[in-house]
Amino acid sequence: MRAIGRTATRAALLAPLLAAAGPTDWRTSPFHDPVTLYRIDRPRSPVPGPPEGVPALDAAGVARWGGRALRVDVSPVEDGRRDPATGRWTLLAPARSIPQALWFPEAGRVPGNPAIIAHFMARVPVLAAGRPVIVFCLTDCWMSWNAALRLHRAGIKVAWYGAGRDGWAASDRPLAPVIPFVNKEK
Repeated sequence: MRAIGRTATRAALLAPLLAAAGPTDWRTSPFHDPVTLYRIDRPRSPVPGPPEGVPALDAAGVARWGGRALRVDVSPVEDGRRDPATGRWTLLAPARSIPQALWFPEAGRVPGNPAIIAHFMARVPVLAAGRPVIVFCLTDCWMSWNAALRLHRAGIKVAWYGAGRDGWAASDRPLAPVIPFVNKEK
């Protein structure tokens, strides 16, 4: 009887902690749109894996693709702002990313700025020119997941590098200066 009592007490103590951790299936999370599955809130949190149908890459895989794939960074601008009239970003500090990456800040945010997302969806296929696209952001960031899913749903061959800028640097690979891609609102 004592063992049953201890087990019940442990379960009662753990229940609030498990509930606070959130649902075990991310699809039922209140932070995701139940129809589109895009992450709509709290984009900086652990990501369990790539979107369905999108292969995941590690740093070595990104490096192996080299220039045969278009590298697309969708990291947010953490210290800066965008002028909607000119489409230019003003940064308070220089940014660094994976070498040869094009930076489309905020392109993975949902719901996001419609002009930024439309520009991203129009430009990336043109810039890729038939090459596969590798999308990344930062470690534990759903913005690259959202952007990869958008491109995949548009029929673009895309791979997802979930470790992003952080993982690239942690794998002892250099980061290079990067400037945000300009996109005006219409």
